[in-house]
Amino acid sequence: MSRIYFFIQIIFSVFVSFGQELPPVINYGPNVYAGGNQNWMIAQADNNNLYFANSTGLLEYNGENWNLYPVPNNSIVRSVKVIDERIYTGAYMEAGFWEKNEFGTLEYTSLMSLFDGKIGDGEQFWEIDFLDGLVIFRSFGGIYFYNQETSSVVKMKNPEGKPVSGIFKVENELYFQIVAGGLYKVNNGSSTLVIPYEALGDRTIMQFYIKENAFYLVTGKTEFLVWEKGSMLENKKPVNAELGNPTILDAIYLPNGKMVLGTVGEGVLELSAEGAIINKFNQENVLLNNTVLDLFIDKEDNLWAGLDYGISIIQLKSSFRSFQDNRGEIGSVYASFKKDGDLYLGTNQGLYYRKSGDTKFELIPGTNGQVWFINEVGGVILCGQDSGTFLIKENKAEKVCDRLGTWVIKEYKEGVLIQGHYNGISFLRLTNGELEALPMLPDFPHSSKFIEIDEEENIWISNEHKGVFKLSLQESLGISDSENYKFTGESGITSSLFQFNDTIYYSSKQSIYQFREDLDQFSSENQLNNLIASYERVSGKMVGENNRDKLWGFAEDGIFSIQKAKLNNAYDLNFIFVNQEFRNIAIGYENISHLKDDKYLLGTANGYLKLNDQEKATREVAIRLNRIEVSALDAPFEPVKLDEFKEFDFDHNNINFHYSVPVHNKYLEALYSYRLVGLSNNWSTWSSLPEANFKNLGYGDYAFEVKAKVGPAETNVAVYEFSIDRPFYLSIWAIAAYVILFVLILYAVHILNRRHHRKTVQENERELKMKHLQAEQEIIKLRNDKLEQEMASKNRELAVSTMSLIRKNEFLTNIKDKLKDAEGSSKVNSVIKTIDKDISEEDNWKFFKKAFSNADKDFFQNIKQKHPELTSNDLKLCAYLRLNLSSKEIAPLLNISVKSVEIKRYRLRKKMNLDREINLTDYILAL
Repeated sequence: MSRIYFFIQIIFSVFVSFGQELPPVINYGPNVYAGGNQNWMIAQADNNNLYFANSTGLLEYNGENWNLYPVPNNSIVRSVKVIDERIYTGAYMEAGFWEKNEFGTLEYTSLMSLFDGKIGDGEQFWEIDFLDGLVIFRSFGGIYFYNQETSSVVKMKNPEGKPVSGIFKVENELYFQIVAGGLYKVNNGSSTLVIPYEALGDRTIMQFYIKENAFYLVTGKTEFLVWEKGSMLENKKPVNAELGNPTILDAIYLPNGKMVLGTVGEGVLELSAEGAIINKFNQENVLLNNTVLDLFIDKEDNLWAGLDYGISIIQLKSSFRSFQDNRGEIGSVYASFKKDGDLYLGTNQGLYYRKSGDTKFELIPGTNGQVWFINEVGGVILCGQDSGTFLIKENKAEKVCDRLGTWVIKEYKEGVLIQGHYNGISFLRLTNGELEALPMLPDFPHSSKFIEIDEEENIWISNEHKGVFKLSLQESLGISDSENYKFTGESGITSSLFQFNDTIYYSSKQSIYQFREDLDQFSSENQLNNLIASYERVSGKMVGENNRDKLWGFAEDGIFSIQKAKLNNAYDLNFIFVNQEFRNIAIGYENISHLKDDKYLLGTANGYLKLNDQEKATREVAIRLNRIEVSALDAPFEPVKLDEFKEFDFDHNNINFHYSVPVHNKYLEALYSYRLVGLSNNWSTWSSLPEANFKNLGYGDYAFEVKAKVGPAETNVAVYEFSIDRPFYLSIWAIAAYVILFVLILYAVHILNRRHHRKTVQENERELKMKHLQAEQEIIKLRNDKLEQEMASKNRELAVSTMSLIRKNEFLTNIKDKLKDAEGSSKVNSVIKTIDKDISEEDNWKFFKKAFSNADKDFFQNIKQKHPELTSNDLKLCAYLRLNLSSKEIAPLLNISVKSVEIKRYRLRKKMNLDREINLTDYILAL
């Protein structure tokens, strides 16, 4: 609602005529509700929704949002009536009803097929009513009865055959008027003449009631007629004396005997039971248009006016009365005072006065400028203004003190008044009604906006920058003692000083501090500070009444009063909801004054509000969900059924909730708080936004809960439960597939792991075998090396033994040759024989063979296998050739000549069948 209110204030500010105090009015222009300009008839449903027959269709208002429903032929809707759950409408060649569907929107059912043959071309239905189970449609062409049970339409016979100008349901009876005809009553489907045309003439009846068999009529020309006992009397009212006979299009009798007229050109007129104008609502002061097409009283007794341009709500029963200066002739009200019915307003333009019984304010001459104070002090009325102090006598002002700005004036003691100025304080001496201005108090140059006097005549002064001063004065009014109390960490801007319940308090925007005499300091530990701790105050300004039994403060949402409880030592707080945007006074300059009884005047930036301290919040209301929408990402929203649990696809996880509380109070708005259980259990902060949006919700179960706060009371909690399905990749089947796949993966990993283990074992075994093989090869190599070493050693031994044998044989041969050359003797021959024997000694061969076999053990076996025909001597030769000995070296070993060795070699080749190209030694070495 605050959004609408703000819009209305900017574009359709609620103004009053100069001097007129009106109840609260709310205006809605077509650009607010996006409908047409003309509003014909108004109706209200059981759920408190309002419906308007509009030039562009049926207009619905749920307290927060406007919805427009065009009729099928897109014609102007002329009439509307709510009957049970149906909203009946009449238009050009169209009649039917609307019902809420499961999505919370209206769906239309046409009844035109039931009117077949009963209506004329171009007929329009101007009125709809309900009586005895029948829906009554009225056009100029006739009256039609629609039976909801049989779904049939019957046209009533027209007694005069002339157009029907209107129908009226009075005391549960149906009446109708014929154009240029009489007033008839319907009895069992037939009509009976009640007032003949001769008595009515061409007058059009707008409304009437029956009292003691007399008909009290109001006509379209604001004529007040009485039909009684066959005669028509005209009863002139004060409204006729004031306005003549303005044309009216609707009239409503109120239960208290008053009447409201909807006029053409004069706006809405509220009349007393005697017919005098109580309030006049028109375009000059409050309405958007002066032509009123329809009037309607809702369940809260608010008056709705369908205008030719716009819709207005007039809160006739509100205790608030508003005076707003739309022309700037008064300005912002900073002080007010009422005495004997005369009202004084101190504004930023001067002091204004309205005598009791008058309707206009007048500026008191000489008071032009900013007025800060107006009140009765010491039995005289004084005004504090930016140029000094004035004595006020009715509408005349006498300047009694020429000082730079007077903030406040209080009685210091009998016959002495104290004044707070822009630059210090001064005194006035009051003697026999005459005032004498005394000099400024020396040595105190501080601005003194707030002054309090305690029981010991100490003067307490607050300054926005210096804190609080406590001054003790001498009899000569000079300062005898002073003390300054500072408030570290507190901003003094908009602060104030006040006395309540015989105690001095200092108030900043954040806290209220009480002066503690026992501590000689200000303390925030006190009942008042605890009491207002939860309120968001707009300033530190607190206003105490003169008798000091009530204290006023100013919060963002409204104003509050504090007074001592009757049964204990606690305090009672009463909160009156008047939002700051409607008060709109400069922060720190809030003001309120007592008028009489429970009536108070609250100064505003462009006038004032009169209010009742016992003003109560609106009646108990309930919150409801109007519409739920859901969508996928970047897709249009789709409506959702309101009355059933819904499971949404995971893709459709963006959801909007629209809700409302039908509150039609200018100074009171509905605040909403919600939570989405499943997402968060915490309630949102209070907000005037009537919708909640959630995007990209995860899967799971949710419960949307919303509640409203209207004034101090909270409504019920509206709940909508829903769930969002799991995405396909998190569905039960998908999870089952994931489990199976996981098991398969585990099994595959197990198999692969086993294979890997087996392969690793095999590789390890292979590696171990290779290591064993390498070790064996190493061992074999070592063995071979050893064998080679042994073989080399043996070969060396063989070579040494062979060479020794060769040398020995050569030596013996040389000796033998030398002996042969000597003379022969038996002894020499014996020695020669001995030498020959030694050279050819078989033991030499055995020793050689053994050494050779150790060095080349397989040689004799291999060569025997290949050449089995070789003799022992052949093998000797082969052994010597294997050692790569030359023939010369072999000869001594065999004890033959070199030539004989060659011959043996030749013979050996023959036995071996070697080709001539093959070298014998190479062949034997290769074996």
